[in-house]
Amino acid sequence: MTWLVNWLDSQQRFMSSTFQNGVVAMVKSGAMGTFRLAGLGMLTVAAVSCGQKAGDQSQLKIYGGKKTTSGEWLSTVAITGANGRMFCSGTAINPRLVITAAHCVQGSDNPNSLRVYTGDGTEGGAVSPQYKTVKFAYSPKYGRNPGGWNDIAYLVLDHDLNLPANAYVPVLTDETEIKELLKAGVTSHIVGFGNRDGGGFGVKYEADAPITTVNDIEVGIGNNGKDSCQGDSGGPAYGQLKSGEWRVYGIVSRGGACGLGGIWGLMHANICWVEKDSGVKLGLPAGFCDKDAPTPPTDETPEIDPSSVPGEEPVTAPTPSI
Repeated sequence: MTWLVNWLDSQQRFMSSTFQNGVVAMVKSGAMGTFRLAGLGMLTVAAVSCGQKAGDQSQLKIYGGKKTTSGEWLSTVAITGANGRMFCSGTAINPRLVITAAHCVQGSDNPNSLRVYTGDGTEGGAVSPQYKTVKFAYSPKYGRNPGGWNDIAYLVLDHDLNLPANAYVPVLTDETEIKELLKAGVTSHIVGFGNRDGGGFGVKYEADAPITTVNDIEVGIGNNGKDSCQGDSGGPAYGQLKSGEWRVYGIVSRGGACGLGGIWGLMHANICWVEKDSGVKLGLPAGFCDKDAPTPPTDETPEIDPSSVPGEEPVTAPTPSI
């Protein structure tokens, strides 16, 4: 069952560290004879919902990050269950709409089970979510596609977020700005509520990490201990232009062992679908959605560093169901 322990280190980054530790312990102790991988998503959310406690955290980590100053990166939000337990991160694009990862919401059939929290977070990830969801959907293109997974979803809220107008960072859509920000070696600013180095979960942290690979659908970010981790799924990657202005462009999708880099979906690849399907006007540039959708290349898909799982090729999770 060594393969399962290795797989757990490389699954999509929304799995509860508490649950993950429990499965690893069962596997290593021999208490687990068989395990249905297709059930991991449901079990994961059950673990988050049934009592993840501060201090009972995995040693899977986000390395190289620091706690955000109170009031910073207000557009980075947490996705919780109705009971206030965090399980993913997200980005508020405007006062009524939040973007997160498809794998965070896939399988949910009731908008009322998805809530949004704004704030600095709390250790252990138990908060009082302030906003209910009235509509949500994930991309119909979501899946293990050769050119990219289209791992994106949106949540429409029951009332406007209580955030200042300057909290919302524009989505990266301009072609000139895309060329400036999305290339290997450029620094990306990643923010989320997930697991971090030294243990802990549920507090908003930030880190600067380099872009490693880019295609039309996805971008690889992080290495050398700077990365996202479980609980950061759906959270943003920001970039700062030479002008000093910020743009948001990334959605945490998946990765290998935390600290070795991962894959973010690109918002602009699916933002027109979000606007059309949600019915929420996002203030996109005139004519942007009249363009042909980007065609993902077949030979430039970002890959996870094979060293992320020692001795094996990295493995990504089966599509989770929650």
